Amino acid sequence: MTVTFKGTREGLLITFGEGGWHDLLNELAMQLDRPGAQSFFHGARVLLETGDRALGVTELEELIALLAQHNMTLTSVLGQARAQETLDQLRASLPPSEPAESIEDNVAASDEAPAELPQALVIRRTVRSGQVIRHAGTVLILGDVNPGAQVIAEGDVLVWGKLRGVVHAGASGDENAMVGALILTPTQLRIGGQIARAPDGKRPRNAPAEIARVRNGQIVVEPWSGL
Repeated sequence: MTVTFKGTREGLLITFGEGGWHDLLNELAMQLDRPGAQSFFHGARVLLETGDRALGVTELEELIALLAQHNMTLTSVLGQARAQETLDQLRASLPPSEPAESIEDNVAASDEAPAELPQALVIRRTVRSGQVIRHAGTVLILGDVNPGAQVIAEGDVLVWGKLRGVVHAGASGDENAMVGALILTPTQLRIGGQIARAPDGKRPRNAPAEIARVRNGQIVVEPWSGL
């Protein structure tokens, strides 16, 4: 694999290895299009590690456009100062966003303004023992959830790492919520009003990423296809 991902405090670090530029972009696009990946990466701030690779305006424009398709934003380029300068110039050349007044006018013109959905909470670190995360929407964690930690969300809980603590998705009673993780071994798992524990026994080393949903009144864990 020549495109790798890593969660950091500053954002999602994407590293490009060896290969042609468009081959790397195609591989990145394939990884971002995998089932479940959009939920993980939605709204992410991206740091690009290029090593010694020189990037010009065209390459950065192509990368920015690809990330924008997945609601991701390129914020910095590591490893090549000139590429970061080019990114800053591109950012400065973008047209200003639409004024807030026009958006407000459009909302006021409708008979009833739509209810605002809570934004996803993105945590770019490990949730350690004793810590409790609560959120009214979906929670995305780019890191691990250690034993003794708790994650409680009214939406989905998605962990790009090991989930070994207590997790409660759909905490307001929504049994359509789901819990997904690269390694899903929680001490307790709840979705809506349903509750389950991780099965006893050691998890196989090469076991796939898994997702938990409620089916027929009970929690079912199955491979997260595509991840």
